[in-house]
Amino acid sequence: MSGQRLGENFEREIREQPDVWERIAHSDKASTLAEAIDDNVVLVGSGSSYFLAELGALALRRRHVGAHALAATEARLDHGAYERRTTIAISQSGRSTDVLEAIDILQPSRLIALTNQAQSPLATRAQVPIDVGAGPELAVPASKSVSATACLLLWAASLVEARSSRGEQSLVQTAQSVRAWLASDETATVAQASARIAACSSVVFLGSDYGLPIAREAALKLKEAAYLHTEGLPAGEFRHGSIAMVDSSTAVVGIADEDAMAALERPLHDVEQSGAARYTIGMSWDGVQRLGPRLDIAFNTLGWLVTAQLIALDASRTRGIDADKPRGLTKALVDE
Repeated sequence: MSGQRLGENFEREIREQPDVWERIAHSDKASTLAEAIDDNVVLVGSGSSYFLAELGALALRRRHVGAHALAATEARLDHGAYERRTTIAISQSGRSTDVLEAIDILQPSRLIALTNQAQSPLATRAQVPIDVGAGPELAVPASKSVSATACLLLWAASLVEARSSRGEQSLVQTAQSVRAWLASDETATVAQASARIAACSSVVFLGSDYGLPIAREAALKLKEAAYLHTEGLPAGEFRHGSIAMVDSSTAVVGIADEDAMAALERPLHDVEQSGAARYTIGMSWDGVQRLGPRLDIAFNTLGWLVTAQLIALDASRTRGIDADKPRGLTKALVDE
């Protein structure tokens, strides 16, 4: 590690994401995915890929498509309603044993593969293989492949409906805005907040609608990179029991846009007297520090992901942890 900063690969890959999105904007990947989707779809993945499956299923349901997310590790028992459907299998490596075994069980009528490895076992099995085009990722916590897959799922869902603000122009504008934000002094605000978060005993990310799978992904990144006890929870449901765990050693981070703010306002207010550190990613709320770039609604999800990744990176550095190589983890979970 001589001469290297902790998490050097993770940081570089976080900063490369706007370039990835611009390449996607000028490609036909989203339209290829949209054309392969029918009215009854199951999305399968594990880890970050499962949270992306949740995001994609939600985006499709908003367009009145019957879409469900299934954790690949649950397919062994929970498969009866999902067999022989069009299946979107998500795996950054394309080698995940859990995902490949889930495909064996589900026996898709059509298999669509979203992967960052075009020659992987998953891609070669698919009738519709789509390389998300994130490029090589060396850090174990995935960043580029996550946001690239999110971009494709959201854009494809919009194309299914054929009525949306998502498109080439809005994606390019998002890439330009996030690139400028990453090069600005505003990222120092994230680093300062992350230092406080790193000192907490527990962290909670709250989300609603599109923000909920992002909250879960943000929690996973903080666990992977900084070894912090972190939960990603539905904002409204948080008040039904889980809020009891909050005290002054807790940080609460809301993933906020106009749709989610109604669910976020009450829990953010209710934890104030506990002395918990409070932040939002996305929109601001009175008395709560906002983190991350300001983006139009079309692809604001990508800005949320980048901000959460930076929090994980900066928290890991505060705690003296190399986020590139978290203990006990490998890039792809493959059973030998």
